[in-house]
Amino acid sequence: MCGRTGLSLKREQVQCACSYKPRNTDLYTQPQWLPEHNAGKEYTPSYNIVPTDITPIIVSSSRFKNVAESSRVLKPMMWGIIPPWHKGDYKTHNLSTNNCRLENIRSSKLYSPILNDGGRCVIVAEGFYEWQTTNKLSKTKQPYYIYAPQEDKIKMDEPDTWNNSFDEEDGWKGIRLLYMAGLYNVWQNEDTIIYSYSVITMESNNTLDWLHHRMPAILNNEEQIEAWLDIDNVQPDLALSYLKPVKLLSWHPVSTAVNNSRNKSVDCNKRVPEPKSKATQKTLNSWFVKAEKRKSSDESDTQNKRAKK
Repeated sequence: MCGRTGLSLKREQVQCACSYKPRNTDLYTQPQWLPEHNAGKEYTPSYNIVPTDITPIIVSSSRFKNVAESSRVLKPMMWGIIPPWHKGDYKTHNLSTNNCRLENIRSSKLYSPILNDGGRCVIVAEGFYEWQTTNKLSKTKQPYYIYAPQEDKIKMDEPDTWNNSFDEEDGWKGIRLLYMAGLYNVWQNEDTIIYSYSVITMESNNTLDWLHHRMPAILNNEEQIEAWLDIDNVQPDLALSYLKPVKLLSWHPVSTAVNNSRNKSVDCNKRVPEPKSKATQKTLNSWFVKAEKRKSSDESDTQNKRAKK
């Protein structure tokens, strides 16, 4: 699953980081940032983004009028799709729509129509948080921060090392972002228009199955991003076939401070010491206990032999 992300870049930096080369050109272009709706809520950079927060989402510009500058746009959206049929207060639909399972999209009454209607999008993040559920011996679930592999000198939890820059010839240099496949919908009532999205998840591969059995559908290269966004030329089923479990990721453990959804500070993704494996500790303790028993048994046998003599 994917329940928390991080994105600390400001609006202008996000545009630069999401730059791309349009067809038939050698220069990088920044996607246009479209005006926000979302009941007055705006994108705020944060190290701890939670569902109902607003984040920048890449979508095809063909869904929007008066956009001639680029084929992609950045549209701030709320995390957690509001069902098209919902009436009344948008906060009261009572469905869990933060993630949508890849295996169920085609059979879903919510997600299948959105997919068929061209509601494909890309969620932009510096990384996402996941809590280890595979260690049954631990009473506290250890959180980890997962992100794209970085250049040697770039450390994800030290922004001073990022050295971000952009120009049209070389594009974005600095921190590498994650691009996750998602679906989005436009919901409205009498006086409110809200753009909202869900992150597509899939079964984890051997890169992350030690941590959790689900992982986001991460678009690992420009070909995948282009195919997922090209709603005019790439049909839904073909687009779905581009979603594969990513193999190359980096991660480090973080403190449980991220558990508090109100904590948005830089401390959320700071590296902490790797937790000791309780399974390993249990095995070692068992070995020492057995060794002590063997030693005690051997000493007892020796004493018995002496007594018989």
